[in-house]
Amino acid sequence: MKSVLCAFMTAVIALHRAESLKRTYYIAIREENWNYAPSGRNLIHNRSIERDEPASTFLLNGPTRIGSVYKKALYRQYTDESYSTEIPKPAWLGFLGPILRVEVGDVIEVHMKNFASRPYSLHPHGVFYEKNSEGALYPDGTTGRDKRDDAVAPGESYTYTWQVKPEYAPTEADARCLTWIYHSHGDAPKDIASGLIGALLTCKKSTLDSSQKRSDVDEDFILMFSVVDENLSWYLEENIEMFCSDKDATNELKNNTDEEFRESNLMHSINGYVYGNLPALKVCVGRPVSWHLFGIGNEVDIHSAYFHGHTLVDRMHRTDVLSLFPATFVTATMIPRTEGKWLLSCQVNDHVQAGMQVFYEVSACGSTASATEAPGKERRFYIAAEEMVWDYASSGMNYMTNKPLTEPDSDSEPYFSRDGGKLGGKYLKARYISYTDDTFTTKTHFAGSDVHLGILGPVIKAETGDVIIVTFFNNATQDYSLQPHGLHYEKAYEGAKYQDGTQKAGASVAPGKKFTYRWKVIEGPSSSDPPCLSYLYYSAVDPVRDTNSGLFGPIQVCKKGVLDGSGHQHADKIQHEFFLLFSVMDENESWYLEENIEKFGSSDSGPANEEFQESNKMHAVNGLMYGNLEGLDLCNGEHVMWHILGLGTEVDIHGVYFEGNTFRRDGMNRDTLSVFPHTTVTVSMAPDNDGQFELSCRTGEHYEAGMRQHYEVKACSTVTPAAEHFTSTVWYYIAAEEVEWNYAPNRTWELEKHNTTLEESPGSVFLEQSENQIGGKYKKVVFREFIDETFTKRKPRRPEEEHLEIMGMAHLTLECFLYSGDQNDRTNYKYLIFSEILTKFSLSSTGINGKLYANLHGLNMIENDKTEWYLIGLGNEVDMHTVHFHAQSFTYKMNHSHRADVYDLFPGTFQTIELTAGSPGQWLLHCHVTDHIHAGMETIFTVRPKGYSVLYLNFGYNFDILFHPQCKKKRKIKHHVLASAGTSNNSRLFLYHVSCITSADLQQNNNQAVTLVCVCVDGKSNVTKTSITKECPEKLAFSGVKLDFC
Repeated sequence: MKSVLCAFMTAVIALHRAESLKRTYYIAIREENWNYAPSGRNLIHNRSIERDEPASTFLLNGPTRIGSVYKKALYRQYTDESYSTEIPKPAWLGFLGPILRVEVGDVIEVHMKNFASRPYSLHPHGVFYEKNSEGALYPDGTTGRDKRDDAVAPGESYTYTWQVKPEYAPTEADARCLTWIYHSHGDAPKDIASGLIGALLTCKKSTLDSSQKRSDVDEDFILMFSVVDENLSWYLEENIEMFCSDKDATNELKNNTDEEFRESNLMHSINGYVYGNLPALKVCVGRPVSWHLFGIGNEVDIHSAYFHGHTLVDRMHRTDVLSLFPATFVTATMIPRTEGKWLLSCQVNDHVQAGMQVFYEVSACGSTASATEAPGKERRFYIAAEEMVWDYASSGMNYMTNKPLTEPDSDSEPYFSRDGGKLGGKYLKARYISYTDDTFTTKTHFAGSDVHLGILGPVIKAETGDVIIVTFFNNATQDYSLQPHGLHYEKAYEGAKYQDGTQKAGASVAPGKKFTYRWKVIEGPSSSDPPCLSYLYYSAVDPVRDTNSGLFGPIQVCKKGVLDGSGHQHADKIQHEFFLLFSVMDENESWYLEENIEKFGSSDSGPANEEFQESNKMHAVNGLMYGNLEGLDLCNGEHVMWHILGLGTEVDIHGVYFEGNTFRRDGMNRDTLSVFPHTTVTVSMAPDNDGQFELSCRTGEHYEAGMRQHYEVKACSTVTPAAEHFTSTVWYYIAAEEVEWNYAPNRTWELEKHNTTLEESPGSVFLEQSENQIGGKYKKVVFREFIDETFTKRKPRRPEEEHLEIMGMAHLTLECFLYSGDQNDRTNYKYLIFSEILTKFSLSSTGINGKLYANLHGLNMIENDKTEWYLIGLGNEVDMHTVHFHAQSFTYKMNHSHRADVYDLFPGTFQTIELTAGSPGQWLLHCHVTDHIHAGMETIFTVRPKGYSVLYLNFGYNFDILFHPQCKKKRKIKHHVLASAGTSNNSRLFLYHVSCITSADLQQNNNQAVTLVCVCVDGKSNVTKTSITKECPEKLAFSGVKLDFC
């Protein structure tokens, strides 16, 4: 009986825990001073700020420098509405707000009080909310209580209510808890730069215990990687007043946007700490840890978070680097294997130098578990670092144009000419070279296909369970090392130099010396990964200068049994493998710059000259440019593996495009992929198209600067290609036309959002015409569709295509197929977001479908509609777009479906997302990159309540009308204006939310969108005329023609 009762009580408790809860938080906004480096030292290298040149740039206080301490506004958590007892948070959380942990089905009630000196709010990602709990200030047609959440005044309070509905929950393939953020959203970039941001975790059922602690992992850590721009903070003037002794000179620098002053206020931080000052993140051997990472900020906020000595699983894929961008969120799981104090670093070169690094400590915690599996094979490699002259294009030819590289005014001329003191295409560099044994007398002879490796070091290959033994001989003149990604090792065999409390001979090997590294392959590819993964190894004594000097190579880690006796994948499975590294090699950062100037330069060579510096940035694939990489030869139908690697700094956003053939990645066919510094991608290809094709980076500047190669597919007698079957031919007739384009014909929304005048609006930089500014109208060339090959009659766009606006080649595109019910019955939507590009006719401009500041109309859905969006990105180095849908979440597929509400896009890449329209209202759709927000890359999409039918009119305005199924007989105009236009008799033609027309009207139309409703209002706001007949649209006109209906 006792056992039965016990079982019953256990079931009751479990059921209670599984029930949905209301989780209440009391959060206050406080203003306080924050120190980014409270130790006063660079703890990564144990140097004082005064004696550390890079650190002093950002942290040293002076007459015209603020230093390391800034006034900020921060979220703090309290026990109750008295806001008198603060709930302590972990020290490592830094200036982030408290962690909000909830489960699927929960209701979140956040009581917020603003103790700061200006209005702020609280806006969440990843949860369901209605208009009165959005916490974001922009013109959305709301009034009254629905507006109070947008900005909470100083001394005032507000209660936000959110829900974790099932359609916002982690998917089956997601981690048990997903990472989201909350932040103030008055002027979001300025509010966030001021400090108002925190983390929100939404978890699957039964993940949290009664104290809201995770039951599935030992620890969960929240880390924000951000170049915090204190120049954008609301408190910049106060910080100058408090911390700069020469206030007048400092304000002059600020007002003149002095670059050095602005740079000093860019804090490359993790949770608000720099140079290792974050309190240690402590974990235990063998106990699972959940890492919740996110980025926030601007175009420089491309982050490659590298965990030294360990690997993680991110969305079911093995890695040791997590890529982060503004408002993108990652959840990854680690099982710590090896004790020690380890570095967690952003591997983007500029961020390494600026201190975006912290420590995490792994302790035994009483565990006696061994870090190693059953030993596999010992694989030995003998690698030397040697100095030699490297030629980025030994042929002297641009094989993409078949013209000399030094042809005047060509794209290649700035990099290969030696005029004006430029160095040309040859540089003294260091390379990793393979030898047969530890005498280092005989170089390893490789097969002919390895010619494609170019400047790369030899490929290090191993399987799960293997031990890799590398004898390294430094035959160069600088201290160098070998540091591997993706492997495990004891501290003695780490090749990175930092203060971890150990003596590591391998961290810096002196010239003429040898060192033997011993690395273990404990965790190989996951079940969702390809049979082999690629990683990078590199010299990490000074990782920025060492890699720009040429020291890097690929590692291949395979599942057990994949490699044959010679160390290659079995020939019956894989016929070719290629390793390609995309990087803007910055010879200005090489150890050999002075020697190169002496050897290849002249008296005109100026290291401080911008043109000289630019000429030394070599946009290369495996160290070669403009088609000079050899050996990329394939047979039609064979199985090929491509291993793509990235390296470099903030500009190293690479969209790698394979012309002519597709590859397979994450269960889908693609032709473009993205890589970033220290990240790698492995894809498979079965080429089915013969010929010579281009393989290039589609980032505009990289493409022009030579990051282009050829690969060739031939019909080979040894391979029988798969048969091709085509059922029909579809013809499209498309012409390129020159047009005059207006990016913002209406600036009302812009001025209301920023609560400003035309003169003061941030949009005026782009839209106001003056002696030095073109304004908002540009001549452009666009694609337009015609009905046949005569190109005399343009194919008319349907009313629901209003939102398509401009269409062109070099833009970021969102394309949506909208359907409700039968998936075969869809409405086609294309949402195109302009990248910032330079065309033949115009300067740069940022927008959505060629429109700025919500001038794009027609993005409408009905509540619960299922939609598919096809996201495509093209453009330049600044074209990192993180597309955020307010109040909605969506899923996207890798091998499996995953949940998000922001998706990041890069030049040449694309992704399909599936979104079910959730909370009704007018919602913001925008890029979350700071500069893009202020530049107007935002618009409104509308979710209509379920039960309404929506009618779209296409007259240059957002003309739509709602039919409500429960309408009464009495005519009644409800809610807010959707659009208006001037008429011929000085009245206005309005389109409203209409709660009622007449019962007869509704009976006639029966909730079907088959007729149109126009409402005329006179100068006294009286309704003078309405119509649901087709007379109304026939009389309407656009572009200056009178509107005769009223």
